[in-house]
Order: sequence, then structure tokens, then C-alpha cells
Amino acid sequence: MLGSSRSKFRGRGMEFDEVRPYQAGDDIRTIDWKVTARANGAYTKLFREERERPCHIIVDQRNSLFFGSTGLFKSVLAAEISTALGWAALATGDRVGAQIIGQQTEIDIRAKNSRKAVLKLIHELHQANTQLLANKVTTDTNDDSQSQLANTSSKKLSYYIDESQRIVRPGTAVFVISDFYDIDQAAVKAISKLGRHADLTLIRVTDPLEEHLPASGSLPISDGKRVAKFRLTSKTKDVYRKSVDQRASLLNQATTLSKSRLIMANTTLTARKILTGVFQS
Repeated sequence: MLGSSRSKFRGRGMEFDEVRPYQAGDDIRTIDWKVTARANGAYTKLFREERERPCHIIVDQRNSLFFGSTGLFKSVLAAEISTALGWAALATGDRVGAQIIGQQTEIDIRAKNSRKAVLKLIHELHQANTQLLANKVTTDTNDDSQSQLANTSSKKLSYYIDESQRIVRPGTAVFVISDFYDIDQAAVKAISKLGRHADLTLIRVTDPLEEHLPASGSLPISDGKRVAKFRLTSKTKDVYRKSVDQRASLLNQATTLSKSRLIMANTTLTARKILTGVFQS
């Protein structure tokens, strides 16, 4: 289908892209005779095709995102970014689809070029956000449910990215929005594989407190109802920093191998400010 997006695939489109040496199977009608006459061999023209580019949004709404120290929770920011991407894609005439990764369930929304697709995305994101709070209340009131939740949320990010490859067609604009808390080598491999045939953007949602822990000492922590004291030592901070650095290293590795774009989304910023650079670059 024709569309308004510049495709990463080259063929017989309307916009000239480059000239390269003629290869077996190329259409002889695209031979550039002027370049061929000057060079020591045949050369052919390549054009940039204009195709429809579906937008597929993979948004994480698991327990690790149910956290925020400034502004808003990471899960809320991830939902706002997803919604903004959905409306932006629809405005350019592209189809919008999504995978919403919940703590206990996964919701698949097939790509459609309609307001209903974006409204369904918003509805399911709201349900996933609400479920995060419900999970917390359940674990507070029922100790047995904590082990049940652990069993139903054993799948890692790598599983869901692998699943997306059944849905995503070549050339699709894919956005993965997560804090990448459980990124591992399996996830790096899955992201690298997805990036081979998709226009991939990774959006990492972070909170300032995760990046820079406060000074060592006794710190109060709260779940909104109860308050407890946590002893933060230099050793604890060193262990935590190593885990943060390891996740960052794996994410950078995945970005390089998949040839994707990495966007940092901090909870101190709005979705509009974060995405402005994405659509302008």
C-alpha cells in the first residue's frame, strides 16, 4: 500500500536515492546510461519507495514500572508516551497496533487505521495501570497471592519481543517502551533480531531516584500507607550501581546490534517534550 512514510526498502519508487553497480536481476529500465558511459561497467538507479508504515507499540506495564519519586510513576509516563505515539501515527495515516505487557496478562491490539484502535489502546493502558494498584492491594491483604503473582509474571521482556515478531511486518515502525529492568542476553538477541526488519526505537523510562541514590544512612520508605526504615550502606550502593550499569550496557549493546534509536524518558519530563525530538529527527 502507498503511504506518506519514507520506507527503508528501496525499489521503483518516485524519489531518487542512489546509483550503484548493476546486479543480476535488476530491471534494465533503471540503468543509468550517463553513469554507465563514464564508468567501466553498468550502473542502475535506486529509488526510495513510499509505503504505508504501520506503527506497533510494545509498552511495559509490569510491577517494576509501578514506581515514581518525582512527577509521576514510570508506568503512567509509559502510558502517556504510548498514547502520544498512537495519535501521531494515526494523524499521518498509518495503522496503529500494540502489545501491552501487564504483570499477569498480555493484550494484543491488531494494527488498524482508525480512532477505535487508539481508543482501545488508551482503554487497555488504563486497565493495566489500574491492575498494578490492584496487585499491590492484593499482596498487602493476602500473603498467598504474592507467590501466585510471581508464578504468573515469570515471563521476561525477551519473551514478549520474540512474540512481537509474529505480528510485526517488515518495515513497521516499532516502539519498545520499558524500563528494561529484566533485560538480559536473551532480550538483546530478540531486540537485535527484531531490528533486522523493523524501524525500531527503544524508549527507556527512568526515575531520578533510580539513577542517583541518596547518601548512605537510614532512609524512610513508604508504599503510601506504611512507613519503614531502610539502611543504605556504601556496599549496598555499590552492588546496586553495578546492576544499573549492567542493564545500561546490555541496552546499549541491543541498540547497536539492532541499529535502533534509543530514547531516554525521565519522569521529570512530559511525554510531549520527550517525543518532540523523535518526530523532528
